[in-house]
Amino acid sequence: MAEFSFSNRFHLLGDLDTENQIHKTKQILENSGNEILDLTNSNPTKLGLEFPPSALSHIFSNLDSSLYEPIAEGLESTRQSIVSEYEKHGIPIQTSDLILTASTSEAYSYCFKLFTNPGDEILTPNPGYPLFSFLIGLENLKEVHYPLKEEKETGTWTYSAEAIANCISTKTKLIVLVSPANPTGSRTTAKFWKEWEELGIQIPVLVDEVFVGYEFSGEPHQIPLTPKFPLLVCNGLSKMLALPGLKLGWILIKSPEPLRSQIYKNLGFIADTYLSVNAPVQLATPELIPWKTMVQNRIRTRVMRNLNKCISFAEECPKILNTPGFEAGWYFLFEFDLEKKDEDFVLEILSQTKVFFHPGSWYGLSHNRCFLIVSLISDEETLQRGLENLQVYLK
Repeated sequence: MAEFSFSNRFHLLGDLDTENQIHKTKQILENSGNEILDLTNSNPTKLGLEFPPSALSHIFSNLDSSLYEPIAEGLESTRQSIVSEYEKHGIPIQTSDLILTASTSEAYSYCFKLFTNPGDEILTPNPGYPLFSFLIGLENLKEVHYPLKEEKETGTWTYSAEAIANCISTKTKLIVLVSPANPTGSRTTAKFWKEWEELGIQIPVLVDEVFVGYEFSGEPHQIPLTPKFPLLVCNGLSKMLALPGLKLGWILIKSPEPLRSQIYKNLGFIADTYLSVNAPVQLATPELIPWKTMVQNRIRTRVMRNLNKCISFAEECPKILNTPGFEAGWYFLFEFDLEKKDEDFVLEILSQTKVFFHPGSWYGLSHNRCFLIVSLISDEETLQRGLENLQVYLK
């Protein structure tokens, strides 16, 4: 057999065959017939928050998807429905500002291809979502973290334009901002953008706004209407409509001319190479988007009810450091006054109470602090039972 080797991308991703002890333990417990109270689930279709199935069936049953139009940027009618949604929020755009993708993850890969060469650096927030490491590694790029600013008094995390600027090097080709961020709920506010513009940074910025619509307090998420630097914005149907299985995302190009036109042309070429967005979901989107308010209101109600449960638990638990802050998103952070690694803590809780949390270190929170992360769209009864089990364990 001829010798061969796999791409060095996989070296950048670490040992893919190593399964961590927490997931191994969870699987063993489940295989032994134990009920696991999973407080990390963030899939709305598994938690009673799915898009109304009858409405979904009706919409797709009335589509004529037999005719395929391979339009690289996406169907005009689909993009127009997205344009209308932005215009409702005071953001004037046109269809030629949009490129459709099969997901926001694919949107990231398009943007990486647009601006980077192998070995270049992408700046991402820390704490942040661990998926970035894989998306960046698969493009033969290097991930560099910039720190979010922790507001001790409120227990919240904010973006600092200065902190990001201090992490820029000659290899930095793209800066990722997530607003609202996962798991911290941080937002790109008007104040942040004012500071950003004052710094005059011209490196392209990618804003991921998939959690827009799930803001509950504090300053609102914003994007600049007329940025003086290259700005791309990603979103999709997954969080907006609780439809993670209907793969549709998009890239909104908010950049000065003539750069905007050049970006649109090059992204169009990338999209034309793959033509990954299927016709049925494009045809359905104009009928799906009007359901957004109803879907998001259900999710917001669940988040607020579970948030109250978590705050009450934190206030009554002497081992939790202060009342955690929460302003946006779907996730809640408990910090415990314990001198142990959060992964060890999660493993102990899982083994002894059958309650599953995520350790904060999986999201870039310090290994020297003990954070547990909870999904606020968890089934309400499951969350209540899980917190009660945890309370008994901590006594």
